[in-house]
Amino acid sequence: MRRLNLVFVGLLFLVLISCVSAGEDVRVYYFYSTGCPHCSNVDASGILDDVDLMDGVSVEKLNLHESQENRDLFDNFCDEFGIAQRGWPFAVIERGGKYSYLVGDVPIIEHLLSSVQNGGGIVIDSEGVSSDTGDSVTIGSVLVAAVIDSVNPCAFGVLIFLMASLLGMGSARRALRAGLIYSFVVFVVYFFMGWGFYSVINKFSSSAGFYYFYLVVAGVIFVLGLLQLKDVFWYGKGVTLKISSKVKPIIEKFMAKGNLVSIIILGVIVSLFELPCTGEIYIGILTVMSIHKTFGFGYLLIYNLIFVLPLVILTYLIYRGTSTERLQNWTVSNRKYMKLISGLLLVGLSIYIFVKAVGFV
Repeated sequence: MRRLNLVFVGLLFLVLISCVSAGEDVRVYYFYSTGCPHCSNVDASGILDDVDLMDGVSVEKLNLHESQENRDLFDNFCDEFGIAQRGWPFAVIERGGKYSYLVGDVPIIEHLLSSVQNGGGIVIDSEGVSSDTGDSVTIGSVLVAAVIDSVNPCAFGVLIFLMASLLGMGSARRALRAGLIYSFVVFVVYFFMGWGFYSVINKFSSSAGFYYFYLVVAGVIFVLGLLQLKDVFWYGKGVTLKISSKVKPIIEKFMAKGNLVSIIILGVIVSLFELPCTGEIYIGILTVMSIHKTFGFGYLLIYNLIFVLPLVILTYLIYRGTSTERLQNWTVSNRKYMKLISGLLLVGLSIYIFVKAVGFV
Protein backbone atom coordinates (compact mmCIF):
# COMPACT_ATOMS: atom_id res chain seq x y z
CA MET A 1 0.00 0.00 0.00
CA ARG A 2 2.83 2.36 0.86
CA ARG A 3 4.47 1.72 -2.50
CA LEU A 4 1.17 2.35 -4.25
CA ASN A 5 0.82 5.67 -2.49
CA LEU A 6 4.34 6.67 -3.54
CA VAL A 7 3.58 5.76 -7.15
CA PHE A 8 0.35 7.78 -7.02
CA VAL A 9 2.14 10.83 -5.55
CA GLY A 10 4.85 10.52 -8.22
CA LEU A 11 2.29 10.40 -11.03
CA LEU A 12 0.46 13.38 -9.55
CA PHE A 13 3.71 15.32 -9.36
CA LEU A 14 4.45 14.59 -13.04
CA VAL A 15 0.97 15.70 -14.05
CA LEU A 16 1.38 18.95 -12.12
CA ILE A 17 4.76 19.62 -13.74
CA SER A 18 3.35 19.01 -17.23
CA CYS A 19 0.43 21.34 -16.52
CA VAL A 20 2.73 24.10 -15.28
CA SER A 21 5.10 23.78 -18.27
CA ALA A 22 2.16 23.76 -20.67
CA GLY A 23 0.80 26.92 -19.06
CA GLU A 24 4.12 28.71 -19.39
CA ASP A 25 4.61 27.86 -23.05
CA VAL A 26 2.90 30.97 -24.46
CA ARG A 27 4.76 34.10 -25.48
CA VAL A 28 3.37 37.13 -27.28
CA TYR A 29 5.59 39.45 -29.33
CA TYR A 30 3.78 42.73 -29.86
CA PHE A 31 5.25 45.08 -32.47
CA TYR A 32 4.16 48.72 -32.52
CA SER A 33 5.45 52.16 -33.44
CA THR A 34 5.48 55.48 -31.62
CA GLY A 35 2.82 57.75 -33.08
CA CYS A 36 0.85 54.92 -34.72
CA PRO A 37 -2.91 55.59 -34.16
CA HIS A 38 -3.85 51.91 -34.55
CA CYS A 39 -1.25 50.96 -31.95
CA SER A 40 -2.79 53.57 -29.63
CA ASN A 41 -6.16 51.82 -30.05
CA VAL A 42 -4.61 48.54 -28.90
CA ASP A 43 -2.99 50.21 -25.89
CA ALA A 44 -6.21 51.97 -24.94
CA SER A 45 -8.17 48.70 -25.05
CA GLY A 46 -6.07 47.19 -22.26
CA ILE A 47 -5.93 43.82 -24.03
CA LEU A 48 -2.14 43.58 -23.73
CA ASP A 49 -2.28 44.06 -19.96
CA ASP A 50 -5.09 41.50 -19.65
CA VAL A 51 -3.13 38.90 -21.60
CA ASP A 52 0.09 39.65 -19.72
CA LEU A 53 -1.71 38.94 -16.41
CA MET A 54 -2.70 35.42 -17.52
CA ASP A 55 -0.82 32.55 -15.90
CA GLY A 56 2.06 31.29 -17.99
CA VAL A 57 1.78 34.03 -20.60
CA SER A 58 4.37 36.74 -21.22
CA VAL A 59 3.94 39.77 -23.49
CA GLU A 60 7.00 41.45 -24.98
CA LYS A 61 6.36 44.93 -26.36
CA LEU A 62 8.75 45.84 -29.18
CA ASN A 63 8.84 49.43 -30.45
CA LEU A 64 9.87 49.47 -34.12
CA HIS A 65 10.98 53.07 -33.70
CA GLU A 66 13.36 52.17 -30.90
CA SER A 67 16.02 49.83 -32.24
CA GLN A 68 17.30 48.02 -35.30
CA GLU A 69 17.04 44.69 -33.42
CA ASN A 70 13.27 45.13 -33.09
CA ARG A 71 12.94 45.93 -36.79
CA ASP A 72 15.07 42.91 -37.73
CA LEU A 73 12.92 40.60 -35.58
CA PHE A 74 9.76 42.07 -37.15
CA ASP A 75 11.14 41.49 -40.65
CA ASN A 76 12.19 37.92 -39.75
CA PHE A 77 8.68 37.05 -38.57
CA CYS A 78 7.15 38.61 -41.69
CA ASP A 79 9.56 36.62 -43.87
CA GLU A 80 8.68 33.38 -42.07
CA PHE A 81 4.94 34.04 -42.44
CA GLY A 82 5.33 35.16 -46.07
CA ILE A 83 3.78 38.57 -45.37
CA ALA A 84 4.50 40.92 -48.27
CA GLN A 85 2.38 43.93 -47.21
CA ARG A 86 3.86 44.63 -43.78
CA GLY A 87 2.34 46.81 -41.12
CA TRP A 88 1.71 47.24 -37.43
CA PRO A 89 0.34 46.70 -34.78
CA PHE A 90 1.51 43.13 -35.25
CA ALA A 91 1.20 40.38 -32.63
CA VAL A 92 2.97 37.01 -32.86
CA ILE A 93 1.80 34.22 -30.54
CA GLU A 94 4.34 31.50 -29.78
CA ARG A 95 2.97 28.28 -28.24
CA GLY A 96 5.18 25.23 -27.86
CA GLY A 97 7.42 26.21 -30.75
CA LYS A 98 4.46 26.94 -33.07
CA TYR A 99 3.62 30.46 -34.21
CA SER A 100 0.51 32.36 -35.28
CA TYR A 101 -0.09 36.07 -35.75
CA LEU A 102 -2.63 38.89 -35.77
CA VAL A 103 -2.24 42.13 -37.76
CA GLY A 104 -4.26 45.28 -37.14
CA ASP A 105 -5.88 46.90 -34.12
CA VAL A 106 -9.32 45.21 -34.37
CA PRO A 107 -8.01 41.61 -34.79
CA ILE A 108 -5.60 42.07 -31.88
CA ILE A 109 -8.24 43.62 -29.61
CA GLU A 110 -10.92 41.04 -30.48
CA HIS A 111 -8.89 37.85 -31.01
CA LEU A 112 -5.65 38.03 -29.00
CA LEU A 113 -7.20 36.64 -25.80
CA SER A 114 -8.85 33.68 -27.54
CA SER A 115 -5.74 33.03 -29.67
CA VAL A 116 -3.60 32.81 -26.53
CA GLN A 117 -6.12 30.55 -24.76
CA ASN A 118 -7.19 28.29 -27.61
CA GLY A 119 -4.71 28.81 -30.45
CA GLY A 120 -5.66 30.29 -33.78
CA GLY A 121 -4.61 33.66 -35.11
CA ILE A 122 -3.43 34.62 -38.62
CA VAL A 123 -5.99 37.41 -38.92
CA ILE A 124 -5.20 40.56 -40.92
CA ASP A 125 -7.13 43.82 -41.00
CA SER A 126 -5.55 45.98 -43.72
CA GLU A 127 -7.55 49.03 -42.62
CA GLY A 128 -6.35 48.83 -39.03
CA VAL A 129 -2.67 48.79 -39.88
CA SER A 130 -0.01 51.49 -40.06
CA SER A 131 2.82 50.94 -42.51
CA ASP A 132 5.63 52.79 -44.20
CA THR A 133 6.19 52.13 -47.88
CA GLY A 134 8.90 54.81 -48.18
CA ASP A 135 11.95 52.53 -48.48
CA SER A 136 12.44 53.34 -52.17
CA VAL A 137 12.01 57.06 -51.42
CA THR A 138 14.67 56.78 -48.74
CA ILE A 139 17.14 54.95 -51.02
CA GLY A 140 16.60 57.51 -53.76
CA SER A 141 16.98 60.42 -51.36
CA VAL A 142 20.22 58.95 -49.99
CA LEU A 143 21.70 58.78 -53.49
CA VAL A 144 20.53 62.25 -54.54
CA ALA A 145 21.59 63.88 -51.27
CA ALA A 146 25.02 62.23 -51.38
CA VAL A 147 25.65 63.42 -54.94
CA ILE A 148 24.62 67.00 -54.13
CA ASP A 149 26.55 67.01 -50.85
CA SER A 150 29.68 65.68 -52.58
CA VAL A 151 29.84 68.57 -55.07
CA ASN A 152 30.72 71.10 -52.41
CA PRO A 153 33.08 74.09 -52.67
CA CYS A 154 34.26 73.65 -49.07
CA ALA A 155 35.36 70.05 -49.65
CA PHE A 156 36.98 70.89 -53.00
CA GLY A 157 38.86 73.98 -51.84
CA VAL A 158 41.01 72.34 -49.17
CA LEU A 159 41.97 69.39 -51.41
CA ILE A 160 42.94 71.66 -54.31
CA PHE A 161 45.15 73.80 -52.06
CA LEU A 162 46.73 70.68 -50.55
CA MET A 163 47.54 69.24 -53.96
CA ALA A 164 48.85 72.60 -55.20
CA SER A 165 51.21 72.99 -52.24
CA LEU A 166 52.59 69.46 -52.70
CA LEU A 167 52.98 69.90 -56.46
CA GLY A 168 54.91 73.07 -55.67
CA MET A 169 57.43 70.85 -53.92
CA GLY A 170 57.84 69.04 -57.24
CA SER A 171 56.31 65.62 -56.47
CA ALA A 172 53.20 64.52 -58.40
CA ARG A 173 53.33 61.01 -56.93
CA ARG A 174 53.51 62.42 -53.42
CA ALA A 175 50.56 64.69 -54.20
CA LEU A 176 48.57 61.69 -55.48
CA ARG A 177 49.27 59.71 -52.32
CA ALA A 178 48.37 62.69 -50.12
CA GLY A 179 45.11 63.30 -51.97
CA LEU A 180 44.03 59.66 -51.67
CA ILE A 181 44.95 59.51 -47.97
CA TYR A 182 43.11 62.78 -47.33
CA SER A 183 39.99 61.47 -49.14
CA PHE A 184 40.11 58.22 -47.17
CA VAL A 185 40.39 60.07 -43.84
CA VAL A 186 37.43 62.28 -44.77
CA PHE A 187 35.44 59.13 -45.61
CA VAL A 188 36.25 57.46 -42.26
CA VAL A 189 35.55 60.58 -40.17
CA TYR A 190 32.26 61.31 -41.96
CA PHE A 191 31.16 57.69 -41.69
CA PHE A 192 31.59 57.60 -37.92
CA MET A 193 30.15 61.09 -37.49
CA GLY A 194 27.08 59.88 -39.35
CA TRP A 195 26.84 56.89 -37.02
CA GLY A 196 27.08 59.23 -34.03
CA PHE A 197 24.55 61.70 -35.46
CA TYR A 198 22.07 58.91 -36.06
CA SER A 199 22.51 57.60 -32.51
CA VAL A 200 21.55 61.04 -31.18
CA ILE A 201 18.65 61.38 -33.64
CA ASN A 202 17.40 57.89 -32.83
CA LYS A 203 17.56 58.59 -29.10
CA PHE A 204 15.31 61.64 -29.41
CA SER A 205 13.05 60.05 -32.04
CA SER A 206 12.34 57.17 -29.65
CA SER A 207 11.03 59.48 -26.94
CA ALA A 208 7.36 60.19 -26.28
CA GLY A 209 7.41 63.61 -27.94
CA PHE A 210 9.58 62.51 -30.86
CA TYR A 211 7.52 64.51 -33.38
CA TYR A 212 8.54 67.74 -31.66
CA PHE A 213 12.17 66.76 -32.21
CA TYR A 214 11.45 66.23 -35.91
CA LEU A 215 9.75 69.63 -36.07
CA VAL A 216 12.82 71.30 -34.55
CA VAL A 217 15.14 69.50 -36.99
CA ALA A 218 12.90 70.55 -39.89
CA GLY A 219 13.03 74.17 -38.72
CA VAL A 220 16.83 74.19 -38.37
CA ILE A 221 17.36 72.57 -41.78
CA PHE A 222 14.92 75.04 -43.37
CA VAL A 223 16.87 78.03 -41.98
CA LEU A 224 20.19 76.53 -43.16
CA GLY A 225 18.65 75.97 -46.59
CA LEU A 226 17.63 79.64 -46.75
CA LEU A 227 21.20 80.64 -45.83
CA GLN A 228 22.51 78.53 -48.72
CA LEU A 229 20.04 80.21 -51.07
CA LYS A 230 21.08 83.62 -49.73
CA ASP A 231 24.69 82.86 -50.65
CA VAL A 232 23.64 82.38 -54.27
CA PHE A 233 23.03 86.14 -54.52
CA TRP A 234 24.93 87.66 -51.57
CA TYR A 235 27.85 85.36 -50.81
CA GLY A 236 29.88 86.45 -47.81
CA LYS A 237 27.28 88.95 -46.59
CA GLY A 238 25.79 88.19 -43.19
CA VAL A 239 25.94 84.57 -42.05
CA THR A 240 27.62 82.33 -44.62
CA LEU A 241 27.98 78.55 -44.35
CA LYS A 242 31.71 78.01 -44.86
CA ILE A 243 34.85 76.96 -43.02
CA SER A 244 35.67 79.58 -40.39
CA SER A 245 38.53 81.92 -41.30
CA LYS A 246 39.99 81.28 -37.82
CA VAL A 247 40.59 77.64 -38.79
CA LYS A 248 42.40 78.40 -42.06
CA PRO A 249 45.82 79.14 -40.43
CA ILE A 250 45.64 75.73 -38.70
CA ILE A 251 44.78 74.04 -42.01
CA GLU A 252 47.63 75.84 -43.81
CA LYS A 253 50.06 74.78 -41.06
CA PHE A 254 49.37 71.06 -41.58
CA MET A 255 49.21 71.55 -45.34
CA ALA A 256 52.75 72.92 -45.40
CA LYS A 257 54.15 69.82 -43.67
CA GLY A 258 52.69 67.38 -46.18
CA ASN A 259 53.76 64.23 -44.29
CA LEU A 260 51.49 61.27 -43.53
CA VAL A 261 50.59 62.30 -39.97
CA SER A 262 49.85 65.90 -40.94
CA ILE A 263 47.63 64.79 -43.84
CA ILE A 264 45.63 62.51 -41.53
CA ILE A 265 45.24 65.31 -38.97
CA LEU A 266 44.30 67.69 -41.78
CA GLY A 267 41.56 65.31 -42.97
CA VAL A 268 40.14 65.08 -39.45
CA ILE A 269 40.25 68.86 -38.87
CA VAL A 270 38.67 69.70 -42.23
CA SER A 271 35.94 67.05 -41.77
CA LEU A 272 35.00 68.56 -38.42
CA PHE A 273 35.18 72.23 -39.37
CA GLU A 274 33.49 71.96 -42.77
CA LEU A 275 30.31 70.65 -41.12
CA PRO A 276 28.64 74.10 -41.44
CA CYS A 277 29.10 73.63 -45.21
CA THR A 278 28.18 69.95 -45.59
CA GLY A 279 26.65 68.68 -42.34
CA GLU A 280 23.12 70.01 -42.80
CA ILE A 281 22.39 67.72 -45.77
CA TYR A 282 23.92 64.80 -43.89
CA ILE A 283 21.77 65.41 -40.81
CA GLY A 284 18.71 65.91 -42.99
CA ILE A 285 19.07 62.56 -44.74
CA LEU A 286 19.84 60.78 -41.45
CA THR A 287 16.60 62.21 -40.07
CA VAL A 288 14.73 60.84 -43.10
CA MET A 289 16.30 57.44 -42.38
CA SER A 290 15.06 57.72 -38.79
CA ILE A 291 11.51 58.53 -39.91
CA HIS A 292 11.44 55.56 -42.28
CA LYS A 293 13.33 53.31 -39.84
CA THR A 294 15.66 52.28 -42.66
CA PHE A 295 19.04 53.27 -41.24
CA GLY A 296 21.78 50.74 -41.81
CA PHE A 297 25.46 50.20 -42.49
CA GLY A 298 24.82 49.96 -46.24
CA TYR A 299 23.10 53.36 -46.48
CA LEU A 300 25.88 55.07 -44.56
CA LEU A 301 28.55 53.34 -46.63
CA ILE A 302 26.93 54.32 -49.94
CA TYR A 303 26.41 57.92 -48.85
CA ASN A 304 30.02 58.45 -47.79
CA LEU A 305 31.51 56.63 -50.78
CA ILE A 306 29.59 58.99 -53.06
CA PHE A 307 30.55 61.95 -50.86
CA VAL A 308 34.32 61.38 -51.27
CA LEU A 309 34.19 60.20 -54.92
CA PRO A 310 34.65 63.74 -56.36
CA LEU A 311 37.68 64.21 -54.08
CA VAL A 312 39.24 61.06 -55.55
CA ILE A 313 38.43 62.24 -59.09
CA LEU A 314 39.95 65.66 -58.41
CA THR A 315 43.07 64.00 -57.00
CA TYR A 316 43.47 61.92 -60.16
CA LEU A 317 42.86 64.90 -62.48
CA ILE A 318 45.51 66.97 -60.71
CA TYR A 319 47.93 64.04 -60.76
CA ARG A 320 47.38 63.71 -64.53
CA GLY A 321 48.29 67.35 -65.05
CA THR A 322 45.07 69.38 -64.74
CA SER A 323 45.93 72.83 -63.39
CA THR A 324 44.95 73.38 -59.76
CA GLU A 325 44.33 77.04 -60.62
CA ARG A 326 41.88 76.00 -63.32
CA LEU A 327 40.03 73.70 -60.94
CA GLN A 328 39.92 76.38 -58.26
CA ASN A 329 38.52 78.92 -60.76
CA TRP A 330 35.90 76.37 -61.84
CA THR A 331 34.91 75.82 -58.18
CA VAL A 332 34.55 79.57 -57.52
CA SER A 333 32.63 80.27 -60.75
CA ASN A 334 30.19 77.42 -60.11
CA ARG A 335 29.87 77.97 -56.37
CA LYS A 336 26.51 79.73 -56.66
CA TYR A 337 25.02 76.77 -58.57
CA MET A 338 26.29 74.35 -55.91
CA LYS A 339 24.75 76.58 -53.24
CA LEU A 340 21.49 76.81 -55.17
CA ILE A 341 21.09 73.05 -55.55
CA SER A 342 22.04 72.26 -51.94
CA GLY A 343 19.76 75.05 -50.67
CA LEU A 344 16.79 73.72 -52.64
CA LEU A 345 17.52 70.19 -51.37
CA LEU A 346 17.63 71.41 -47.76
CA VAL A 347 14.34 73.28 -48.11
CA GLY A 348 12.79 70.18 -49.68
CA LEU A 349 14.11 67.94 -46.90
CA SER A 350 12.83 70.31 -44.23
CA ILE A 351 9.34 70.38 -45.76
CA TYR A 352 9.31 66.58 -46.05
CA ILE A 353 10.40 66.10 -42.41
CA PHE A 354 7.86 68.74 -41.27
CA VAL A 355 4.98 67.03 -43.09
CA LYS A 356 5.97 63.64 -41.64
CA ALA A 357 6.27 65.09 -38.12
CA VAL A 358 2.86 66.77 -38.34
CA GLY A 359 1.41 63.45 -39.50
CA PHE A 360 2.63 61.85 -36.26
CA VAL A 361 0.98 64.47 -34.01
